Amino acid sequence: MLMNNLLKLTIACGCSLTTLLCGCSVNTSTASNTTPAKDLPDSLVDNESATEQSDKSTYQINPKGTTIATRYTNLDPRYERRATDDYGNWLLNRSLHPIDYNTHYYNGVEKANKCQIGVLNYDLIGKDLQQCADACIRLRAEYLWEKKMYDKIHFKNTPGFDIRYRKWADGYRVHFDKNWKASWSKDAQPDYSYKNFRKYLSFVFTYCGTLSLSKELRKIKLSEVQPGDMLVYGNSPGHAVTIMDVLHEKSGQKIKLMFSQSYMPAQEIEILANRYDNNSPWFELEKVDDPDLPIDTPEWPFYGKHVMRWTDL
Repeated sequence: MLMNNLLKLTIACGCSLTTLLCGCSVNTSTASNTTPAKDLPDSLVDNESATEQSDKSTYQINPKGTTIATRYTNLDPRYERRATDDYGNWLLNRSLHPIDYNTHYYNGVEKANKCQIGVLNYDLIGKDLQQCADACIRLRAEYLWEKKMYDKIHFKNTPGFDIRYRKWADGYRVHFDKNWKASWSKDAQPDYSYKNFRKYLSFVFTYCGTLSLSKELRKIKLSEVQPGDMLVYGNSPGHAVTIMDVLHEKSGQKIKLMFSQSYMPAQEIEILANRYDNNSPWFELEKVDDPDLPIDTPEWPFYGKHVMRWTDL
């Protein structure tokens, strides 16, 4: 009966079932003043015909760069990248699609609101599943799986049931009773393959979202931010982005952050462009001790109080 009511509500509202269960975001912004990332000023692109940079440029793009670290270079002498942990270094080395590639939805349609400056070279998991919170989960899970830290791969659904990868890989599956109470049952043979890992993520994406993510993570101060942290507004609708890179002001407290996101409907993970700073891949922030500091990303407004971190970091 509950599932039937949810399906009826889904049809009436035009939202996905995942949105209703998990609190994922709904695209209500057209961002009509956003410049397409592939239309960046020539002075910001490092190529054979444009090697000199404008005095006002704060960054440089190497179109031959295949990762975040090799494609985007900070030119602002006031800022530096400080040492980070292994997860932060891993994020900086994520592979990117070619420079002129635009974000695509799960159905292959190119995203109309071109607010990206790059797109991570990851395919999508599940049909219309990999949305905002799922992209945050995907990056963290991919890192841990690659490092074989299987016990750290676990995510809670909104009621708090811990969906652990180790249990899944050992052949257990989650079942729900008529009251949606979850439990494990041994239904399959052990399988630690990447294919089975993707099936695990597909299940997680179905039952987790911004609301569950906001309950699972711990809040931190914006002044403590490091790569791998997230901005999470857990609600229905809600939104979440991953902080891919952090630059610190050498002689002050300002910071610059790089964000990645997915959205609704499910889309590829994109690096966001700062339309207020010549489409820079970094967003400059002041007053980092202010929890009410606005952090305006192209498709969602956050505040300093929305910075969160995985509990095992």
